[in-house]
Amino acid sequence: MSGLLTGIASIFVPWVQQLVVTGSGRRPQRRLDSLTILNLEKGVWYVILLLTLIALLGAAAMGANQGRKVAGLAGPVLSLVTASIVVGLITTFDGQLAGPGRIADVGTSAGSWLALVSMPLLGFGCGLLAIGRAGRHVSPPAGVAAGHD
Repeated sequence: MSGLLTGIASIFVPWVQQLVVTGSGRRPQRRLDSLTILNLEKGVWYVILLLTLIALLGAAAMGANQGRKVAGLAGPVLSLVTASIVVGLITTFDGQLAGPGRIADVGTSAGSWLALVSMPLLGFGCGLLAIGRAGRHVSPPAGVAAGHD
């Protein structure tokens, strides 16, 4: 549940902050811009993979036998792929300008950390749910009493 909440929150919370300086001389204007994932280049890929992970979590929790197997295998792998995309988005961001000025500094914000925290929780949650919901109880064949050899 916490992976689901942190993953959804990471979409709306700013990922990066950039200090933009306009003008020159003795009193340049400075402003701090905060950007969410949807404002970053290739940020929509993170959202698509996050929604896929949420769907796999649902399949692990409520799916039939085959759906649980797929979710149990694909969830952890997809979470690692998505986490690597998150790291790539954060480390390769050099800033982007929507108006005049120059970028003086770029830093990470809470959204990127929420995304990194949610990936293992969602991915391995899929695997653990699939294992936990797997049928361990084997019913005896028709006509055989349970517990008798």
